[in-house]
Amino acid sequence: MPFDGAEFLRDEPVSRASNRGAWHSRFAAKLGRILQARLRRSAPEPIDAAVLRVLEEARGLIEQREDWTQGTLETIRGERCALGALRLAAGFLNYPLAGRVAHALLTAIAIDRGFASIEALNDRSRHGTVMSVFDTAIAVTNGRRTDDGLRAADSHAPGRRFM
Repeated sequence: MPFDGAEFLRDEPVSRASNRGAWHSRFAAKLGRILQARLRRSAPEPIDAAVLRVLEEARGLIEQREDWTQGTLETIRGERCALGALRLAAGFLNYPLAGRVAHALLTAIAIDRGFASIEALNDRSRHGTVMSVFDTAIAVTNGRRTDDGLRAADSHAPGRRFM
């Protein structure tokens, strides 16, 4: 019969030692390829640079008044609030930690301006005010002094308020 598999049968039995050796060599080759691929990757971006990228991308998503909304993270037309833009930017850039740091920074600036959160600031302020909060956060991340007196060195100190 042409498809009975007879040509695949060996005359001599396979020993356990040779089978184990074949498995070991395949495993070592696969492990070597994985390690080489990981070693070739570039070093992760420093957290300040990642936070800056997330903030700039989020700001760009709502820079135009017609791309910004209040009361919801995102509308069906693609309008976003400050937090919705921040989440989208952090997710798109695959920087979850930078997104959390940026959110904490924006929240601290919102609290400094008299709001309970960045969401409250977004929902109870004008578009220009939200843009100025992003500008302040970007300036703080860059290490420049702002009108609020904030600096990047102050932004990462544990337990430190933005005043």
